[in-house]
Amino acid sequence: MEANPRLKGVVNLYREIFSVQRKMSQRIPDRLPHIEGAQVSARLVDGRLLLEPGELEVDLGILEEMLRETAGVLKKRSERPPAGLDEFLERDLDEAGLKELVEAYQEGDEERFRSLVEGQALDPAVAFLLLHVSLAPFYWKAVGSLARQADLDQVPRGTCPVCGDLPIMGFHRGEDGLRVLECSRCGTRWGVPRMMCPFCLTTDQKKLHYIFPEKDRSRRAYLCDGCGRYIKIRISPPGKEEEFVVPLEDMATAHLDVAAEEKGYRRGCRTVFS
Repeated sequence: MEANPRLKGVVNLYREIFSVQRKMSQRIPDRLPHIEGAQVSARLVDGRLLLEPGELEVDLGILEEMLRETAGVLKKRSERPPAGLDEFLERDLDEAGLKELVEAYQEGDEERFRSLVEGQALDPAVAFLLLHVSLAPFYWKAVGSLARQADLDQVPRGTCPVCGDLPIMGFHRGEDGLRVLECSRCGTRWGVPRMMCPFCLTTDQKKLHYIFPEKDRSRRAYLCDGCGRYIKIRISPPGKEEEFVVPLEDMATAHLDVAAEEKGYRRGCRTVFS
């Protein structure tokens, strides 16, 4: 990292954003789960999300504060702050405009999201990232009790069974070698087949391989030639899974992002590294 000033800057950016997320999450009240027991199991069997679009309660006032603080970090830490950021904050952070953006985001309607941001200087991808990291604390508070009620050890899908987003990273569980992924949005963990790309679901072993640093085989980037994407995986010692803190591990493995991208692969989910 010392040899790569740009990478060091990105890690500092990520660290500050995570700090803002943790701080704001303390202001979001805990809520009782909207489904319980048999309803949780039934949704999993039916392939439905445990937290469907529209079921997440969002305090727009807290969300606006989160967006503004995150934007402030971007402006302070970026070598070139995103063009149009100030205009976006002034124009679209009224309650009605913010509510529309949240609805489009939750529904995964990229076309609608882009249309709401169109006509501004801010890149829609930057607006999406701002909303993504700002909504994350609301998801964290909502999904904890849901995930604890569900058996998520064997879910043959690459997207989160709770909120439907893509995984940010994963680890191989020390006790049984199960591959466990963690959601890039809500933080839910679920088990998947080891020889499966979580993004295109291919199980063709000829298309799946991995790279690792010369002196650390426990941290790897698994590459898929089928879709051209990759996911970072940590080989976890037995009993150490609870110590696996994804934001910290993501920063510690930023060199793997660089190595994978130099080989022509792209990150599977949207983060400050991709």
